[in-house]
This record gives sequence, structure tokens and C-alpha cells, in this order.
Amino acid sequence: MISNKKFVWLHLPKTGGTSTARSFRNMHIAGVHVDPETEDMKHESIEARFGLANTQTNRLTIITSRRLVHWLLSDWHHKTIKMGLDLPFAPTTSGLFYSLRLGGTWVAADYWLRYFKATSCDRVVRLEHLEEDSNKLVLPLLPAGTPNLKFPDKNRNKYNRKMEHFFSTRDLNRIYSNNPIWSAWEEKIYGNRSTINPLHRISAKIKLLNYLQNGD
Repeated sequence: MISNKKFVWLHLPKTGGTSTARSFRNMHIAGVHVDPETEDMKHESIEARFGLANTQTNRLTIITSRRLVHWLLSDWHHKTIKMGLDLPFAPTTSGLFYSLRLGGTWVAADYWLRYFKATSCDRVVRLEHLEEDSNKLVLPLLPAGTPNLKFPDKNRNKYNRKMEHFFSTRDLNRIYSNNPIWSAWEEKIYGNRSTINPLHRISAKIKLLNYLQNGD
């Protein structure tokens, strides 16, 4: 969570929050509080942090969004590569993520939007346009003279980001059907839902087949 007297910027996991927080720490902006990177408190909701009696603070609420299928892909890779968990991929094709917070169980991605009340946030920053949206929506809430916000990809995990290699069109339909809140939220923010280009899908299948047969 990043906050000052004017706003609270919630940290939805796997939406660039760690890199965003690091940039704010490096800037040392007066009056801005940034949660410690190593503590899970950075992922708290307003209710969890301030209590039900103190949720009406007159501060704007900000959250960073990400397209659902790319969020699912990022979360699965983070837990299997960076955390070393042995997790099947099949539940992800149904729009589920493995939640350690809830005791180690598969949960629909809509859980996080309900937890943060994301659809009620005043401003939404798109991860895909992080600098552009942050300078438009967040910079005006910072002290006069604050330079433009920049967010280097220093925390970006290395993995295959092409969703065509992991999901089919049928998978996408199932994923969005199982996460109606995220589906409607994404359509409102981006204007459309993630789709798979048929030609890209065929190309991905051919490349994957060649890799399995020839290793290149």
C-alpha cells in the first residue's frame, strides 16, 4: 500500500505493486508512506488496515488493474518458479489461483476484487500503461514539483507471457465465466475482453510441437 493524505493506492498482487513501491521509496516524496516490501501488510485492504470504523477517510482509493488471463499466468509462474511450489496448471485454465493466504486452496480470481472492493475504487491504473496512467491519475495528488513517475521493470519475472501457449479460446470463455466480477471490470477498463488470435494460437501450437519434438 502507498498512501498520503489525499489517496490510498492498494496493492493487488501481481500488478506491478512491488516495482511501484520501490520507485516511490527511491523518490522520497514528502508525506508519502510506502509499506515495507518484505511484509504481507502491503497486500491489505482498507478495512484490514484501518478498520471498519475508519474506512471513510475522504481519501481517494486507487488500484492497479491487469487483464485477467495475464494475471493468472503471472501468479502461477510466480508461485511455481519464484516460490518453488509444485502446482498443476489445469486449475488456472478455469480461472483459479492457488491461495496460500486462504490456507493452500484453489480460489476464483474474483476473490481479490471482492477483498479490495476494486470495482468501487475511485481511480484505476492499468499495469499495461503504468507510467502513463500513474502520471495522469496519481501525480496530481503528489506535492507540487514532484517529477514524472517512472517504473523500471527490475522485479519482472522471466517467463513465457504469450497466453496462446497456455490457453485455448474455450479456456478463456471458462475463465471469464468463472470470474464474472473481473470479466465486467476488465471490459469497463479496457473496452473489451482478452481474446486469442486464431493465427497466433495455431502458430503457438506449431512452435510448441516443434519444441517438444526437436527441443528448439
